[in-house]
Amino acid sequence: MQWQIQLLLVVLLNGLLLHAKDLQECELVKDGYHVCREIESFDQLNQYVKNGWQSVKIVNEHTGIEITHKPMPNLAKLIKLDLSESGGLTLGKQGFRQFELLQELNITHCQLEELKEQHFSNMRNLLSMDVSYNDVQLIGEQLMSQLPNLIYANFSNNLIAEIEPNAFKSLKKLIFLDLTTNEQDNVTIGENANLRYLSISNNNVRDFHWCRLRGLPKLEELHLHSNWLEVLDVGIFYHLPKLRVFNVSNNNIYDIKPNLFMGPSEVAITPLELLDYSSNNVKLLDDNVFYRLNNLRTLNLWFNQINKISAKAFQGLTKLESLHLQGNKITALPDHVFANLTSLEILDLSRNALRQLNRETFGNGLLGKLWMLDLSNNNLEQLHPLALSSLPFLRELRLRRNKLTTLDIRMFAPLRRLQLLTLSENRLEEIDIDILDSFDRLTALEINNNKLTYLPVLKSSNYLAQLQQISIEGNPWQCLCLDEITAWLDTRQVRYARPSSAYYSGRKPLCVVTPMEQCIRDLNSVRAQGIVESYEQI
Repeated sequence: MQWQIQLLLVVLLNGLLLHAKDLQECELVKDGYHVCREIESFDQLNQYVKNGWQSVKIVNEHTGIEITHKPMPNLAKLIKLDLSESGGLTLGKQGFRQFELLQELNITHCQLEELKEQHFSNMRNLLSMDVSYNDVQLIGEQLMSQLPNLIYANFSNNLIAEIEPNAFKSLKKLIFLDLTTNEQDNVTIGENANLRYLSISNNNVRDFHWCRLRGLPKLEELHLHSNWLEVLDVGIFYHLPKLRVFNVSNNNIYDIKPNLFMGPSEVAITPLELLDYSSNNVKLLDDNVFYRLNNLRTLNLWFNQINKISAKAFQGLTKLESLHLQGNKITALPDHVFANLTSLEILDLSRNALRQLNRETFGNGLLGKLWMLDLSNNNLEQLHPLALSSLPFLRELRLRRNKLTTLDIRMFAPLRRLQLLTLSENRLEEIDIDILDSFDRLTALEINNNKLTYLPVLKSSNYLAQLQQISIEGNPWQCLCLDEITAWLDTRQVRYARPSSAYYSGRKPLCVVTPMEQCIRDLNSVRAQGIVESYEQI
């Protein structure tokens, strides 16, 4: 009797251990989705997979996965398999043959050096494959022919230097192909009748001809950023008639030629909606350089070497919504240069060397959709009083880090919808009461780090009625004037003190103590008292 009890205890103990093992190695996360830990082989995984399992992610901290040659019928039930945290994968001869119904496969970070066709035989149902962050060097035609229904293929962050001719030709459903961060020195990938997205960014591409992509008639997005391109071949739309997004940022391209955008018909509407030429070496924007791009919405030209823009450079861009010219060397803008951009919403001219803004820069008509204009980090010393008269719907105006000494009410009077205004780090000595009175919708104002010693009397409740936040530190305020300002701000519950600022932590002075008994609001008297100089010596 005693030995029977002992045997029963052993059986129960083994059952409990087996149950504990199940809980330890595989956990149901949500319907059909399981996370299994410390799985050493597909054979072991096969023992855990049950009816109703659809998706498995393997997370190993102490082991990798080896593939055995035993029959593993339960694996054929899985639809999704994620091995990105498996700790490494040894494919052997069997590969993924037994995953007959698999639709999504993630084998990133698996330390793979080679993919062979026998690894993927019997995987006609696979729709998505992510092989990124491995050491694969070659994509072969026989390999890809095993995956006729593939839609999404990510081979980024490998060592791929060779793609066999027409490796993707048989993939009639392929839409997305990512080859970013590899060792490609050209963009020849052969034919694919359905491909929509292609990235060969961050490779070693130096020479480029559109004819190499003539086998991609439906391509909509082409990303070639972060290569070594210097010149682009002409006639982009002859070979890529459906292209909507073209990114060649962060190359060494030194010009943009109008014939780059040529296509089979002079009157056809070009489909391109986004053109990214940022971080290149372009110096000149010539007349009509973009005139064929009549469907363009976004044009990125930031961080080039542009020092001259012709008056008709943006001719034809009637649908352009976003224009980024920051980080160039523009010193002047010709009259009417932006006048035809009637759909423009965002214009960034920051980090240039602009010295002035003329009356006719934006033309004589209205740019009724422009809501953000960034002119910060320039050398602006003066703005024509009517320079912004064409922009009555402007909501954000950024003038930070310039050399402005005065503001004209005529410039701000049309800007009744302005909500954000940055004037910090200029040389302003005073702000007229009429200007403050025009800011009836302003919610955020930056006037810090100027030469302001006072503001007009702010007792009227009509001034800055919508203001929620203001920055005022770094000015040589008279302490009596600053007390009035902060009292008014506190009453209106406007935020102004920034604890992280050196001015509010006591490391830098907020104001200058003067012998006067009241706030002086006369600029000549302020200058006579040398208040600014006194502040700078503190």
